This record gives sequence, C-alpha cells and structure tokens, in this order.
Amino acid sequence: MNIDAEAKLKQLLSVAGLPVRPSYRRQEVCLILGIDKRTFWRMTAHHEPTADGQRHPATLDSYMTIGHRRVRYHELVDYLRRNRSWQRQNAVDPRQLGFF
Repeated sequence: MNIDAEAKLKQLLSVAGLPVRPSYRRQEVCLILGIDKRTFWRMTAHHEPTADGQRHPATLDSYMTIGHRRVRYHELVDYLRRNRSWQRQNAVDPRQLGFF
C-alpha cells in the first residue's frame, strides 16, 4: 500500500473518529499515532532542528495554548512523511496497521 502522508493521516483520523482540524491536543495525537502520553512528551521535548534544518524522525513540533500542548495538522503529515518505514507495534485499532 503506497499512499502519501496526508492521505495516510486522513485515514488515521477516520479510524480515530476525529475530523480534519488545524491542530490536535495531546490526547488526540496519542490516539491518532497509537502512542502513550509519556511517548508524546518525549517526542515533543526532544524536537530540535539541526543547523541544516533536518529533524530527528521520531520528534514532533508542538506549541502551547492555555495549559495545552498542541500539534499542527501539517506537522503530523510531516511526521508521517519522515517515518514512512516506521512499523506500528501497538496500534490502537487493527485497521491502522495497514497505513504503515
């Protein structure tokens, strides 16, 4: 199955029962990606672009609102693009496995 990252994200959103929005809260990102809260914090805390603009594939750029950390839709698309070969080991829903 060879689909682009944005189509993959839209399918993951559909499986999670979430609409396409400009950004998502921590709980929603965890549901979309099938990760736990601790992994989310690790991914956002270690997001540091290098001098040449490259980013570690397993990190997420995020921003803070009033007490909530959010991840933009386009950052999730970029994350999926950077992690094309990433294999999901703990999918929330078995249908998610086919997207990777």
